[in-house]
Amino acid sequence: MKKIFDLENFIKSLKFINPYLWSVYFTIFSSILFSIFSAARPVLIQLAFDIYISPSSNNHNAVTSFFVDNFSISFFSFMLIIFLFLFLEAFIQFFFIYKSNFIAQLVIKDIRNDLFNKILNFKVAYFDNNPIGKVITRVISDIEAVGLMFSQGILSIFGDIFKILIIVSWMIFSNWKLAIVSLSFFPFLIFSTIIFQKLMKKTFERIRAEISKLNVFVYEHILGIHIVKIFNQQKKEEEKFKNINKDYTNYNIKSVLYFSIFLPVIDIFSAISMGLIVWYGGFMIFSNNSDFSQFNTTLGQLISFILLVNMLFRPLRSMADKFNILQMGTVAFSRVFKLINSNNNSEKITGDKNELFYSKHIKFKNVSFSYKKDELVLNNINLQIDSGKSLAIVGPTGSGKSTLINLITRFYELKHGDILIGEESIKNLDINILRKNIGLILQDTFLFSETIFKNITFFTKKTKKELNFILEEMGLTNFINSFPNGLDYNIGEGGVYLSSGQKQLISFIRTYISLSPIIIFDEATSSLDSETEELIKKSIRFLIKNKTSIIIAHRLSTIKNVDKIIFLKDGKIIEHGTHEELIFKKGFYWKYYKTQLV
Repeated sequence: MKKIFDLENFIKSLKFINPYLWSVYFTIFSSILFSIFSAARPVLIQLAFDIYISPSSNNHNAVTSFFVDNFSISFFSFMLIIFLFLFLEAFIQFFFIYKSNFIAQLVIKDIRNDLFNKILNFKVAYFDNNPIGKVITRVISDIEAVGLMFSQGILSIFGDIFKILIIVSWMIFSNWKLAIVSLSFFPFLIFSTIIFQKLMKKTFERIRAEISKLNVFVYEHILGIHIVKIFNQQKKEEEKFKNINKDYTNYNIKSVLYFSIFLPVIDIFSAISMGLIVWYGGFMIFSNNSDFSQFNTTLGQLISFILLVNMLFRPLRSMADKFNILQMGTVAFSRVFKLINSNNNSEKITGDKNELFYSKHIKFKNVSFSYKKDELVLNNINLQIDSGKSLAIVGPTGSGKSTLINLITRFYELKHGDILIGEESIKNLDINILRKNIGLILQDTFLFSETIFKNITFFTKKTKKELNFILEEMGLTNFINSFPNGLDYNIGEGGVYLSSGQKQLISFIRTYISLSPIIIFDEATSSLDSETEELIKKSIRFLIKNKTSIIIAHRLSTIKNVDKIIFLKDGKIIEHGTHEELIFKKGFYWKYYKTQLV
């Protein structure tokens, strides 16, 4: 059976307010003051009626008698006191609203920072199995819902509960019989609230799920807009979006329906309670029955009770709304918390060794790997790359070339076999130190929506003067100067204004300034103009000089001078040797090379 309210996740969420406890205590104190000042208003109005407006309406009750016996204040002065109370109530309310929202924003910032830090340290496999739109929903939409839970949920509900306790306590203290009559419908209201919250929790869970679906769908279709357009699938995809959007709208409408039923129910109970007060209170005032007269019910007290009941049902009404926010916040937080506490998805950051890998060979020892169970991508790979030497990996699509890179960089963890750098397994190395020693140029080069300079210096604080010297050394000064504004040229989202060759050249520069002793280069499959291809060949030679390098080659003309070439097929090393040796063998590599020449 599902819980109406997820108390466990609610308690977990409270740990995020620990850094701001004094502010929270101060805000809670202000909510208590606000409740006291609010509840005092009807009592002051009662005194105004019983002492000044209608002093002969009936015998004074205990409160009025105490005020008359101890204070002698003019009507004008008393009205000033009421206005002063109203002003203080308004000021305290302002302070409470400001501080509660201020704390909420700080909490949102902390949760979002924690979550993003966690996501940055997730295994790459997590992103293979979870749509990016779903992750974005967690970081943005779900955390906003958690923020509302803190600003309009927890602290506000605390203030409302305290106000209810003060009002009920005062009503019982001042006239318990009239209080019982006016609160007689409370059990029915509590029963209605329980049913309402049960329905709303289920609806809110569906709303959060549908938001996630919407985000995933929109993200994927913006990313793949070219595919949608080239196949003329706009209408079909629009219909899919309409169906998802319709489900999201229907669940929101369902929540509105529940709300539309619940709020009038509260208003009905409020009206009945006030009616009972007028009937029973009036009867107590005007009856000559001595059994009633002992309660000393006054006109002022009757008016006070009507105002108090109205004030009592108002926080109950707002609490329903705030409880919904709390419900939605805890549902969202359970999803966020699942990510923050998800240790299975996180990379093992620390290791036993922290060192630089100069003058060390790389050895693959009986390495087998599969992304999915029983679907081997690499099968018993044994391979050694000597320090300062270059290795080229050649093979058809799906042969496991990129998987070798994913394993040596520990984007995916080894399950069978081992990879050694020197005599040390990469499993025992600090993952950050390992990657600091590896310069990686991927086939699909990713660049940020920034200038060329900021993309190149993404991880370093090199100045433009230092960078210009490196560009001169690499022979790429003219290449950079060919862009408007040179290094300050904004490349657009994902480098949309650049060709694939230009992206790779910028990636070459970024990798070179990392000074990594190991270079891994996954060559782009797209064809290049002769000038860019010549620049890339020159950059490769410059980049791998005196470094341990691995090149996944698609254009065999770029790897003629490497120290060793292996040919991969179906996850196995079929051939190995130098370019000349493999051509002489006239095997798989020779056929591959011959095909490219044709």
